[in-house]
Amino acid sequence: MTGNQHGEFDDLSPALAGIRSALLVVDDDEEFMRACVRVLEAWGYQVCRATSSEAALQIAGEHSFDAILTDINLPGASGLDVLRVVRCRDKDVPVILMTGGPELETARLAVEWGAQSYLIKPLAMPQLKEVLERSIRAYHLARRQRQILAVSDRLARETEALREQFNRALGGLWMAFQPIVSYSQKTVVAYEALMRSSDPTLHLPIDILSVAESLGEVHTLGHKTRGLIAEVMEHHPDVPGVFINLHVLDLLDEQLYAPDNPLRAFASRIHFEITERMAIEKIPDTHNRIERLRKLGYKIAVDDLGEGYSGLNSFADLEPDAVKLDMSLIRGIERTPTKRRMVHALASLCRELGTPLVAEGVETQAELDILIDLGADWLQGFLFARPDYPFPVPRM
Repeated sequence: MTGNQHGEFDDLSPALAGIRSALLVVDDDEEFMRACVRVLEAWGYQVCRATSSEAALQIAGEHSFDAILTDINLPGASGLDVLRVVRCRDKDVPVILMTGGPELETARLAVEWGAQSYLIKPLAMPQLKEVLERSIRAYHLARRQRQILAVSDRLARETEALREQFNRALGGLWMAFQPIVSYSQKTVVAYEALMRSSDPTLHLPIDILSVAESLGEVHTLGHKTRGLIAEVMEHHPDVPGVFINLHVLDLLDEQLYAPDNPLRAFASRIHFEITERMAIEKIPDTHNRIERLRKLGYKIAVDDLGEGYSGLNSFADLEPDAVKLDMSLIRGIERTPTKRRMVHALASLCRELGTPLVAEGVETQAELDILIDLGADWLQGFLFARPDYPFPVPRM
């Protein structure tokens, strides 16, 4: 290191901007070490010192550094050994070698083992400063790139595992059916098709749908469920009708409107039930797509009426052929006057419009009695039958 204690070092550049970088300096020359540390601290670095390779390796194993500056000639193992061991632990941290007696062999080994720079003593301050700044910038960039790659690899592995789980659930998919009854006529007017899977890790419908959304496989799931429903209807030609949950993204799937859609043969007995709560207005040409389905013979049902603005707005916009009350309005209705008034108002509105109203989630006799008194006639819930394959007989 050139210059004296009060001369050349005092004219050095100010401390580096930003977070202070940590350096490990390894040298057994006490005078050089003191001068070097003073200079580096003046530049804004945090400096840790070691006087032997053994001490350096112990410190480097316990702490992280942004760069290591080591002399080649050390007592015991050399600075090259420090470089070799450090490089085995960390592929990116810059190791800058210093020597007062440059040799071709040490320079070759420095390159081979990944030294960032090979500096000759006495050190030129502008060169050292430039080497440190460049090396640390490159180190942080490399570390960020490795972190990004690690996150990308983890996400890729998680996505692949999720896709395998989804495929297993898809392979074990089957459809259960729950009756919708007309209580006044004591007859089944339709069944709701409900997704199930035999896969033990992904069998709940809401979980399967969530995974399909995250993987961009909503259309794949829709194709599978509609195909399974068509197979059941082919073997049960007398089924009065089926309500089928339709994700709003399915409206973007041209296969839904295609002649080879397996449900086309049963269109007159199908209610497509719009169940997704995300705003349907986000789907382009919603009304045109709904009309295309109606022209093919399908009917449209709106789910979760009374759940909030979105349900009521869908009712007004889509002019559905049937609506389903939100289950939260049914639960405990015998104890809640506000729920009774809301159901009565919605039932009256549907009667005026000639739109069938389905009260789903009926589980108790008390709920049934109130609903009948309020004018609800189409009913669905565990009180009548649990979903099963293919068509359970309701209790009435």
